[in-house]
Amino acid sequence: MSSLRPSSIIIDIYKVIQDHPDSSRWAIELRFLPKPISSEWIFITDIEERASEIDKVLTKYNIMKKKDAYVSMAIHDFEKVTAKLKRVQEEENKKATEGERRLRRITLDKIQGDSETTSGFTLALVVDIDNTKIHDTRIIENEEEAFEASKREWEALKPKLQELGFLPRWILYTGGGLQLWFVSDKLEPISVIDRASEIIPNIMNGVNGVKGLLSEGFKADNIFDPARIVRAPLTFNHKYRTIIKDEDGTERVVPTQVKGRVIEFNDVRISLTEFLDRLEAYAKEKGIPLEKPTKRKFLELASKRYEVTSSNFEALAERLFTELRPWWEIAKEKGWSRHHLTMGIATYILRNTNLTPEQLIGSENSPGLWELVFAKLVEAGLEDPDDWKNRASTIRDAYKKIESGKKVATKAYLRKYIEGLSEEDAVQILLSVKRALLPYLKAVDVKRISKYSARPYEITEEIPKSWEDIDENRKKATGVWYIDFLALETANDIYFEDLPKPPVFYIRFVEKNKEKFKLNETLYHSFLTWLGITEGEPLDRTELIDLLVEKFGFTVEDLKAIYYRKILTLLKPEGMRTPKCIQEFLFELATEGNLPEDKIRHLAHWVKFYARPLRHSTTSVLLKGRGKPVDMRLAIWAKVVEFFAEDDEVAEELITTFKKAYMGAEPPFPCIGAESCPFYPDHRACPFIVPKRKEVLPVSIVDVQLHGSDGIVVLVGGPTEVTAFTLEGKVEWIKTTKKTVKYPIAEWFLDRFAKEYLSLPEAPSWWKLEEVTEILKSRARVVKSQFDKFEDYLEQFIEWLQKENSRRGILPYEKADENHLFIKGEWVGIPPGFAREFYSGELLIGGPTFRRMLEQKLGKDYRKMSAKIHLNTGLKDKRNCYFVSVEWFRKHVGEPNIQEITSEGDVSFDGLSYDDEEEGVVG
Repeated sequence: MSSLRPSSIIIDIYKVIQDHPDSSRWAIELRFLPKPISSEWIFITDIEERASEIDKVLTKYNIMKKKDAYVSMAIHDFEKVTAKLKRVQEEENKKATEGERRLRRITLDKIQGDSETTSGFTLALVVDIDNTKIHDTRIIENEEEAFEASKREWEALKPKLQELGFLPRWILYTGGGLQLWFVSDKLEPISVIDRASEIIPNIMNGVNGVKGLLSEGFKADNIFDPARIVRAPLTFNHKYRTIIKDEDGTERVVPTQVKGRVIEFNDVRISLTEFLDRLEAYAKEKGIPLEKPTKRKFLELASKRYEVTSSNFEALAERLFTELRPWWEIAKEKGWSRHHLTMGIATYILRNTNLTPEQLIGSENSPGLWELVFAKLVEAGLEDPDDWKNRASTIRDAYKKIESGKKVATKAYLRKYIEGLSEEDAVQILLSVKRALLPYLKAVDVKRISKYSARPYEITEEIPKSWEDIDENRKKATGVWYIDFLALETANDIYFEDLPKPPVFYIRFVEKNKEKFKLNETLYHSFLTWLGITEGEPLDRTELIDLLVEKFGFTVEDLKAIYYRKILTLLKPEGMRTPKCIQEFLFELATEGNLPEDKIRHLAHWVKFYARPLRHSTTSVLLKGRGKPVDMRLAIWAKVVEFFAEDDEVAEELITTFKKAYMGAEPPFPCIGAESCPFYPDHRACPFIVPKRKEVLPVSIVDVQLHGSDGIVVLVGGPTEVTAFTLEGKVEWIKTTKKTVKYPIAEWFLDRFAKEYLSLPEAPSWWKLEEVTEILKSRARVVKSQFDKFEDYLEQFIEWLQKENSRRGILPYEKADENHLFIKGEWVGIPPGFAREFYSGELLIGGPTFRRMLEQKLGKDYRKMSAKIHLNTGLKDKRNCYFVSVEWFRKHVGEPNIQEITSEGDVSFDGLSYDDEEEGVVG
């Protein structure tokens, strides 16, 4: 095995399909991290001849550039990869055209595989097993000991897999653990990877008290998706560090590189489907649940809205009995299942309170909450005392479903299993439980996080070099900083070095009377070591937040406070106060997990007209490039619901109601011109009711419409009378010269607003141009341009072409003259003089304007080129003609009406003679 190279293993895995008819379009991806990320694509066809190609690429990146090398588990369709390259390049071209940045040429090495580029097949299933100590600390103290530990783990695992009847083909040491490569002898559907994620982690790691196949100290990674990449065999691992001692005995942590090794090779290929079937049967034998493991998100903690202690059990049991007694009476009368009634209510309580099944069921020495409720129902003749064991079992079942990650919609559950239960009754049953729990509801408290400060260190202070030396206040503030930033991030993968660093990692000093800041790199890297993070590796956003929550010890209340404060900053309008209703509605939703429909609709209008949009993610940018733009204001509500909704069922209702109101919302905002608040009639401190002096301008703005790049319209006024201020031309918010910074749009608007709306000679001094610019920008929405004259020109141009195509037709190129449309290959030509008659006579514009219209509106479907045509003088000569593509012509004008030329047709002064079905020969 010592002579093996990385290519040897890769080729061994894929050589069985190298002669497949589709192998020429299949490829595997070699990806190299950290940033800048590079990918190399290796075709599977004739892969045995590609050994030097594979090793050369790995040497270049993994050894010379010291990048970690990964290989795709799935087989990719190279046609889909090149299609992705084309899409990305088109997006770059568009950005360059719009002036966002210089044109960049995107090369294939910048394109990474994803679920959309996979072929639908795989040949391998890789189980990645981490040595948890090394994985968590990112430190390998002794490489040989680490290798031996992985080897021992395989020796312990091997007989267990042999008993199941399946062995991996390759067992590889990776530095941080080991990989098991289960390899098939034929192509298998990529769905086996998804299926594996439902089966392998629980069997390997154990769950619900059932011991897994792995020993303590080793853990199988979840297999997340078909596009997953794994460490390339036998490559160097650059993620880890080691400890060295200097001559003076001082220990230092330094980077190291660990070479991958072969632990064992088994000359077997297996059916991955049969392997998973056997594992599934094994799981059922051992009672291991096979639900797909869901990441236990930090957001799940936020559902714990009520905090109950055992000292509250008697009082709460009485409240629950009082609220639920009428429903048990109806259940007895109608024959409803009290088992399912208990299941629905227990699920709600377990999901929304801090109580455990044991606290609901109780023990010999301490009665549980539901045990007390059950006793009262028995006393009232509404429960059978012999059914207590069944009810206790029901509560345990409810808890198992929640813990397994299953979505249990309480309202839907009650309606499904209780015959004849209406939706309204299901809602009222749950409201009864909520009313009983109300005294134990925990409100959102922002003060608990606002007390922390991540202030920088002064140069005069003792500057810490280790994270352990930081005071607790600054530590907590650092955690709040990162979660606050990540809370509204939409990207799935995060590079930690891309996140803004909190002030605590900077040293403040003054130099030449200027305040300056210097990064404390030693402290920052100590922090990364404490977190167990290596820069340059993509991190799953949710897992990163989970890690921060765990490391900083944040509570449910801390998280809610962070999210509430963060969302509120997005809802705060530019230039005026946030109305009480907006703050209170968000607070109510954050605290209670639900909101009445009228309040949701009000928030929908507010978000559409006043909220700041979320920052675009890579995904939303790509969707925009494909003509499917994502409304990042609407995306705010998705985040609100993700953070605060009581459960998935409520979340769906919140999103449906909000989206309907949002899509239908049109200016003005309902409160513009209001004399009193419809929600809080006695409240007067609202910018719409009694605005402060500086708020007069922002509350007067009804709508700001950007008409593409052709102008801006600002509507001001109230719900009845509206004045439109219109400025045509390119919208430039800020104009910077070497000497000054100007705000042309704000200057124009302020002048018009003061003189024409407020009847003032000039704009008041308290409105600053830069502030007004931000107000206008925050309200601006792009609408279809009303100023686009080219659109009108195009419509008239199409009408003219339709008329000419129908009346006089199109000549073949060999008979083209100055007075007709003609066809040349895939293009329809318009002679220059003929075009001039149209644009100067009908459009009343010049040639340059006509040409710009064609360039802008037709794009690649227009070109100007020379063509040899018959002139009115009787000669034939070249002329620069306008051409539109036949494809565009068919789509917008109709089928080209190509004329049949008479055999005697000759060039006359009036043009060529041709046959016409109705008029005969026309001269």
